[in-house]
Amino acid sequence: MTFAGRTLRNSAITVAVAAGLLAFHEAYRVALYREAFLSGWLLLATVLVLSVFRVRKSVTMVPIGSAAGWMQLHIYGGLLSVLIFIVHVEWRVPGGLLELLLAFLFVVVAASGIFGLFLMRSLPRRLARRGEEVIWERIPVFIRELREEAEETALQSTVETKSSTISDFYISRLHSFFGEPRNLLLHLMGSDRALVALLDEFDNMDRYLHAQEGEFAAKLRELVLKKNDLDFHYSLQLSLKAWLLVHVPLTFSLLIIAVLHLILAYAFSGGA
Repeated sequence: MTFAGRTLRNSAITVAVAAGLLAFHEAYRVALYREAFLSGWLLLATVLVLSVFRVRKSVTMVPIGSAAGWMQLHIYGGLLSVLIFIVHVEWRVPGGLLELLLAFLFVVVAASGIFGLFLMRSLPRRLARRGEEVIWERIPVFIRELREEAEETALQSTVETKSSTISDFYISRLHSFFGEPRNLLLHLMGSDRALVALLDEFDNMDRYLHAQEGEFAAKLRELVLKKNDLDFHYSLQLSLKAWLLVHVPLTFSLLIIAVLHLILAYAFSGGA
């Protein structure tokens, strides 16, 4: 099945389930039951199911469905949970400190999930267009190797050309660039502004170099381009990892507060 066909099918299923839940919730309300308890239990159950996705990603040996299938369940279940949440709070800002905290956590978790979905849909394609895959954990090693090669090039240029032009340029403009991943936000935004500015400085310097110095400058320029590619991979892969540091811990915090909220709701309602 194509991506568009799968999206249409899953969207239709989600809409049908949502319509069924809304109808059941309305019938529950008309029957004079405490519909807030129904929507609360549904919301808690949905978030629990969504949280199982992290367990499924950690357990690869047990045949409990494909990772792709669980991802689809996570996405559409997450959208469904937003609807259940809106129904549960009755389209208003909750009152009470605990309820406000719970609502805030849910909104942040949902927003981070939507943002993470955007990242997972867009960043891998951008990475694929930038050449071969680079393992994120190896990038600092590659950067160190490039830095050592750049420093050696600058030093060699001073020895062989008897001029400090290249080494001075390295110290003033390239030492910090090769020191660590740079321009992460610009890379995430798809901007090459910093690289273009640096290459312009190379062009300005080239006008004052003789042929031998130009060879060293050209080698440094090549190393700069390689370092820029590594920074690009580092930025995008870091973004794919970092959003989970918000989404996952807050999800479990949400579950803990939700259980506490449920206990207090039953305690103060007399179990009705």
